[in-house]
Amino acid sequence: MKANPRQALVGDIGGTHARFAITDIDELTIDHFVIFRCNMFASLQDAVKAYLASIPHRPLMAGIAIAGPVAGEELRLTNLPWSFTRAELKAVTGAEYLHVVNDFEALALSLPYLTTHDLQEIRGGKPSEGGAKVVLGPGTGLGVAGLVPAPSGWVAVPTEGGHVSFPVENADELEIVARIREGGGHVSAEQLISGPGLARLYEALGCTRGQNVGPLPVAEIVELGLAGEDPLAGEVLGHFVKWLGRFAGDVALLYGARGGVYLGGGIAPRVLDLLATDAFCAAFASKGRLASFLEKLPVHVIKTQDAGLRGAAVALSNVMPAA
Repeated sequence: MKANPRQALVGDIGGTHARFAITDIDELTIDHFVIFRCNMFASLQDAVKAYLASIPHRPLMAGIAIAGPVAGEELRLTNLPWSFTRAELKAVTGAEYLHVVNDFEALALSLPYLTTHDLQEIRGGKPSEGGAKVVLGPGTGLGVAGLVPAPSGWVAVPTEGGHVSFPVENADELEIVARIREGGGHVSAEQLISGPGLARLYEALGCTRGQNVGPLPVAEIVELGLAGEDPLAGEVLGHFVKWLGRFAGDVALLYGARGGVYLGGGIAPRVLDLLATDAFCAAFASKGRLASFLEKLPVHVIKTQDAGLRGAAVALSNVMPAA
């Protein structure tokens, strides 16, 4: 059987999970899809080897999205102690051609190809056809990217937007940030609007409430908060949803995102009901004179697990056009 020359290995490597699949980069099919926990492996190379051992053959192309900057020969994940060179990654994939992109750049590139089955609307609105789109999301970090129209088609704009300064709006938030900042240093949006941020916030709020709480796993904080079994966890989720809404509104303004706002990452799908509340929507649109602009924008949560893989395939197809 002749190998498909447009078939590729694609990967979406975050701080917690590594996703792999085989795809036709023109059809965006997803086959042999797996999810590994990153802590199962000492390196990305080991994760790739484990995946390749489970599939029948190695494609001649590979497109990998990673949660970190992608400039230069040596690459490093921002929130995971994995580093590697492009040459090392190419060697382990066995591919003749390797293309590496930022994980939220890949998510942005996937947006035009997502369907209603892949998305959950949490805020209605009518997107402007051809208008800029943004995708952001809390997980192990806080990723941000835009998708803007150009004569040649959609262009993804990766950023380090999660590392902007956390915006404080009242005395309670100032007290929380002061506790997070103990020891000095910059407090970024990612330090609070992320999985690790939920854990930091739980301990910081406990201190401000006079409660001696120990560290809890993020999944447990979310579970307890959603179930109403822990008032402190519920308060943490309330802050988290409000801050995510505020940050999403800021990003939408920066890009003029008339094409809509999309929430990716691992946490948003877990708290869908909270994101559909007035707390998120009010914080999203609370921008003074620009509230009317934001009130028109739809917001969706990306539910599907393979959006980043599809985006990695789109990125690869863009640099390897069909003959």
